[in-house]
Amino acid sequence: MTANEDTRTGAVTAASVALAPVVRERWIDTAKGIAIVLVVLYHATMYLGLAGVDVPGARANPMLETFRMPLFFFMSGVLGARAVALGYRALFHRRLALLVYLYAVWVALQQVFLALLPPTSLEPEPSPLWSFITLAVIPNENLWFLYALPLFFTIAWLTRSWPALVPLALTAVVSVLFSSGILETDTAWDKMGRYLFFFLLALRIGGTVRRLAPSIRWWHAAVLAVFYLGLTGLTFATGIRGVPLVLFVLSLLAVAVGVALAVIMSRMPFFDVVRHLGTRTLPIYVVHAFPLLAVGALIVATGVSVPTPVAMTLPVVLCALAIAIALGVHRLLRDVPGVFTLPRFLTPGRSAARRETAGPTTLAD
Repeated sequence: MTANEDTRTGAVTAASVALAPVVRERWIDTAKGIAIVLVVLYHATMYLGLAGVDVPGARANPMLETFRMPLFFFMSGVLGARAVALGYRALFHRRLALLVYLYAVWVALQQVFLALLPPTSLEPEPSPLWSFITLAVIPNENLWFLYALPLFFTIAWLTRSWPALVPLALTAVVSVLFSSGILETDTAWDKMGRYLFFFLLALRIGGTVRRLAPSIRWWHAAVLAVFYLGLTGLTFATGIRGVPLVLFVLSLLAVAVGVALAVIMSRMPFFDVVRHLGTRTLPIYVVHAFPLLAVGALIVATGVSVPTPVAMTLPVVLCALAIAIALGVHRLLRDVPGVFTLPRFLTPGRSAARRETAGPTTLAD
C-alpha cells in the first residue's frame, strides 16, 4: 500500500468512526440539563435585577459562574470529539452550519423583539440595530454560545494533530488571564477566552470520562460538591476571585462536580425531567430570553413593586416559565424549516435536508 493510499484509508476510517451511530449515556443529557437550567436561572435573576427587583440571594448568581458554562462547554466537547475526526467541510456541514445560521436568525429575531418592547435598561447593548450590525465581530450577549461553538470546533480541528498538552496549555493560560481580569474586553469574548480550555479538554479526555462514569458513587459527588461549595464561598467571601488561577481551578473542580452529580442523578427516575431538558438545550437556549425580557420590560413599564417574599421565588418561577415556553415554541415550530433547523436551500442535498429537518435539539448534536 502506498503512502497516499494509507493516508486515504486512515481518513476514511476516521470519518467512518465519526459517522457511526453511538449510544449516548443518560448522564450526559442530565449534565446538559443541569447546565441549561442554571443558564436560564441566571438570566431570570439578571433581568429581574436590571428591572429593579431586589432578589434575595442574587449574590449566589455570579458565584455559580464557575459551574454553568464550564460544564456546558465540557459536555459539548465530550459529544463533539468524534466530529473533529471529520474533514473540515464535513464538520462544517454536519455541525457548524446550523449553529452559524441559527445565531444570525435568532439574534435578528431578538433584536426585533427588543425594538418592539418599551424602552428599558434590560439590554446593555447600545441598540438592537447596532447589535445586529456587529453580530459577526461582537458576539451577542444572550446567544454567544452559538457563536462560540463553531469557533471552538474550528480551533479544535486545526489543532487536532498537535500534542494534547500544547493547545491545552495555551488555552489554560488564556483562561487564567480572562478569568482573573488581566485580559478584558467587556464583551462575550471574555467568556469565550475563559471557556475554550474546557471544550478542548473534553475533546481530549472525554472518552476516559465516559469510561469512568459508571464507577462514580454518591459519596464521590457529595465530597466534590462540599469541597467546591466551600472553596467557592471562601473565594467570594475573601474577595480573592481576581487572583490568577482561583476561578480557573474552581471551574475545573466544578466540571468534576457536575459530571459526578449528573451520573448520580441519571440513576434516579425522579430526575428524568432534567435529562429530558438536556435533550432540548438548543430550543431552550435560543427562546428562553424572550419571555424573560418581556416580564422585565413589563415590571419596568408598570413600576410595580415586587415584595420580598415574591422576589425570593420569582427567579425560579420565571426560569420554569421560560423553559416551558421554549419547549412549547419548539413543539409548535420544530417542523418548520429555518426556525430550529437549516432551511432546505442551505442544505448540501436532499438527504442532508431530511436530516436537518429532523433537526438536532441539543447544542452539541
